[in-house]
Amino acid sequence: MALISRRFFLLAAFLTASLALAQQPSVAILHVHVIPMDRERVLDDQTVLIANGKIAEIGSSATAKIPPDAKKIDATGKYLIPGLTDAHVHLYSTIEFPLYLANGVTTVFNLDGRPAHLLWRKHAASGELLGPTIFTAGPIVDRRHTPEEAVRLVDEQTDAGYDALKVFNHVSKEEYPALIAEAKRRNLLLMGHISRDAGFDLTVQSGQSIAHLDEFLYTYFNPQNDDNNDHIVLDQAKIPVVAKETASAGIYVIPTLSTYATTVQQATDLDSFLKNPTLRYLSPWALAQFEPAANRFKNTTSAEQAERMHSALTFQRKLVKTLFDAGVPLMIGTDAPDVGPMAGFGIHDELQELVNDGLTPFQVLQAATVIPARYFRKSSEFGTIETGKRADLVLLEQNPLKNIANTRAISGVMLRGQWLLKEELSQHVEKIPAAYKRELQQVESDMASNPAAAEQYLAYHDPLRTLATAAIVDLFRSQGPEKFHQLVGKMRQANPKSRIASEAGINALGYNFLGQNRYPDAIAVLRMNTNDFPESPNTYDSLAEALFKSGDVAHARAMYAKALKIDPKYVNAEFAQKFLAEHTQK
Repeated sequence: MALISRRFFLLAAFLTASLALAQQPSVAILHVHVIPMDRERVLDDQTVLIANGKIAEIGSSATAKIPPDAKKIDATGKYLIPGLTDAHVHLYSTIEFPLYLANGVTTVFNLDGRPAHLLWRKHAASGELLGPTIFTAGPIVDRRHTPEEAVRLVDEQTDAGYDALKVFNHVSKEEYPALIAEAKRRNLLLMGHISRDAGFDLTVQSGQSIAHLDEFLYTYFNPQNDDNNDHIVLDQAKIPVVAKETASAGIYVIPTLSTYATTVQQATDLDSFLKNPTLRYLSPWALAQFEPAANRFKNTTSAEQAERMHSALTFQRKLVKTLFDAGVPLMIGTDAPDVGPMAGFGIHDELQELVNDGLTPFQVLQAATVIPARYFRKSSEFGTIETGKRADLVLLEQNPLKNIANTRAISGVMLRGQWLLKEELSQHVEKIPAAYKRELQQVESDMASNPAAAEQYLAYHDPLRTLATAAIVDLFRSQGPEKFHQLVGKMRQANPKSRIASEAGINALGYNFLGQNRYPDAIAVLRMNTNDFPESPNTYDSLAEALFKSGDVAHARAMYAKALKIDPKYVNAEFAQKFLAEHTQK
């Protein structure tokens, strides 16, 4: 716990409160309407007893026997539902955790895991860290391997302790069967995009569940299967056919439809999107990606493409209802916070979206409780309100079966038997913006004066390197290229395995500038990386991309050629060869 107990562990007060609550012998929720979610029904005027983190008893308030030392919660007129599951998130920071809890999300499925996520999962389960129960995939599998390499990759992720395999777009058709077979042999959950090379039919037949509904458009409804959205054919006659095929395969689908709607809004009305008050809870470096200068949907979408996105959204809304009616198990997921939905808040948008698309409130609540528990093979542990199950519960002011919007009116949340009042949760949510600011300042200070401390902190708190990138962006801007390079050298000298000053870390900095169209800074940083790592083809490849985007085709050619000379078979070699062929010197 050394990493968690450091002086700038930003949720220390929240953690202390959780540990104190854990010492309570029992809790009694009195006079509550229970929605157990085993079937569509409401049990009126119930008392629910919780002990040792589990539901000990459920019964009529008139006859319930309450232990004298139990904490009593008067829930007269309120409604109790199981804790919600967001089955598609990307966890960047423990600072986000209050957002999930304040919105009733007690379980999450992280779909791009790193070693820190495994520690968060362990510490949350033990009560050392107050956060939702975490299931996590390993690092996304998104490049071509030989079948033998794919098997080794699955074994590495399984041995590390990840729960699932996350497949992405560029997995090859040749490796895909071996990848899936080994994942099944090792008992990993299967989830992901649809590999463009493997295709829709092989994916669903393999039993791999699908992480976005729009993946159907890019493959099944794209005759050329080439990832070019212009080739998508929105043929409604095919909807019943694909629904039947998907249902027969027994796979799960996470629609993320409200998430897709946010991308349409960003492409067509960014000003309105940026008025969303929950965006203030994003880290400043994450929020910057949505601002006009860097917003990829606003800046890369033509009017014609935006119109196609609108049509695609309408089409998916028809598709999701047909999938459900065919018997495809749907799970609520948001992709928070990558492309627009805010951690925690986004789940309520997705619940409302699916009700708008024709599902009943009970059916969408199933998609956020019962169905995910079944997918995780943990139905005996959570997902319904039953004796013996984990006490993950949400107390609502109004009945969500009458209006799904009532899931937003949260009175309190119980997390593994720990009772958290709405007011307490709200207080911690409001501390989030300041916490990000303090965290960044502390990391920047440590990078300059105590690199080892910065490395230690980031190893636990920054699994996807977004905080580290934000810090070195600030240092580059404040110190300039020459002094910054000297600082990087000192970091490497202090720790040759420094993740901050590593080739990958500096490469990420270069791409950060590239994403903001700051070409001189991107080129300076990426050229520095080629000098520091002259035997790495990836450094030259990255510099080539920056040079090309800046308009310097000749030097881009030279860098791609250099990368191929070092390793003719490096990861991006096929693209480099194609670039050289298409940009011949005149």
